[in-house]
Amino acid sequence: MLRNVAVIGAGVSGLTAGYALRKSGIEVDVFERSESIKEFGAGITLSKNATILLQDIGLMESLSYKGHYPMGSYIRDYKNAKVIQSKTFNKNFITLDRRDLVATLATRLEDIGGSIYFDSEIKSIDPIIGELLISNKEKKSYDLILICDGIQSSLRESYFDNQQPQFTNYVAWRGMTTLENLPEYEGNDKVNVYYGPGGHCVHYPTGRENLINFIAIEHNETWSEESWKTEGNKSEFLNCFKGWNEDLLSMFSSTQEIYKWGIFERSLPKTLYRDKCVLLGDAAHPMVPFLGQGGCLAIEDAYCLMSLLMGEEDINKVLQQYDKLRNSRGSWIQKRSKFQGIFNHVSNPLLATIRNFVTKLIMNSSVNKLHSYNLIKEISKVKAYK
Repeated sequence: MLRNVAVIGAGVSGLTAGYALRKSGIEVDVFERSESIKEFGAGITLSKNATILLQDIGLMESLSYKGHYPMGSYIRDYKNAKVIQSKTFNKNFITLDRRDLVATLATRLEDIGGSIYFDSEIKSIDPIIGELLISNKEKKSYDLILICDGIQSSLRESYFDNQQPQFTNYVAWRGMTTLENLPEYEGNDKVNVYYGPGGHCVHYPTGRENLINFIAIEHNETWSEESWKTEGNKSEFLNCFKGWNEDLLSMFSSTQEIYKWGIFERSLPKTLYRDKCVLLGDAAHPMVPFLGQGGCLAIEDAYCLMSLLMGEEDINKVLQQYDKLRNSRGSWIQKRSKFQGIFNHVSNPLLATIRNFVTKLIMNSSVNKLHSYNLIKEISKVKAYK
């Protein structure tokens, strides 16, 4: 039986997995190379496929006090903000500030006896015996090691494959503003998405004080720095979206700080586990953010591993099951997200008209299919089959 687990990385996947496993009675140590949890102010959306899992492990109530329930979304034209299509959500869809999400996960983990070690970089792993060499030269051994250190995971490169993250030619501009700066039209408190030529924009309330998160995507073949913390130039940003809706540009102008980062992708490795090591979250299947599913899949990974491990003595068998479930799911969402970017950014006017017609026709059913994925049922099928 599994006695103890090391989690490398105190992000969404690592902390969710750590909490779920600790709640199941397993000793959990989380190692984070930063000196503290330093999530940047940015929004995150969690749809039903993730929130039902958080509800099942007892985390959703804590998060509900921190987040915002937008109760719907609008797809709009970039120029006149005319609604192309709308979608209604229920309370299975929540928006949050990432700082609040990660802080809540960390607090809940420590409340039930999990340990988080900061300033602890993992220098090497022996995947066969489950041994870590930590930055302070200390060695520790575990029954299972969860690698959750993000898209730039050096541990994945060392122990799984040597492929590097690839720049997608998309650049994201990210900022936060306050409620009074929202465009004044119906539904501004919901998730609003704007389709434009060569780019798109999303904004929504986060539930943190009165903060609004926005992200605007453009094509850019010259930018390649993968960082959420690179300060951007506001004038350059506004010039990139010149000709877009004036109310939207006014909201952009109201932000105090604008950040810019290149969007990268990395194909899935052939397998998500090796001996006593397993990949979760962006270390396993990073994707372009056009479906808002990165955080959701990180939570799915954590829940999947926890559920498969419960009552199972054969850890290798669990890892095989996890690999089969998560590799196929991650691959499909990666491809679907990539297509969504192409779909959102159509520049040709005729193709944009067709795109808008297709959005009216199938958006609701497409979103329903995406959000209705039920991992609890999928795991039940796996366990019933054995």
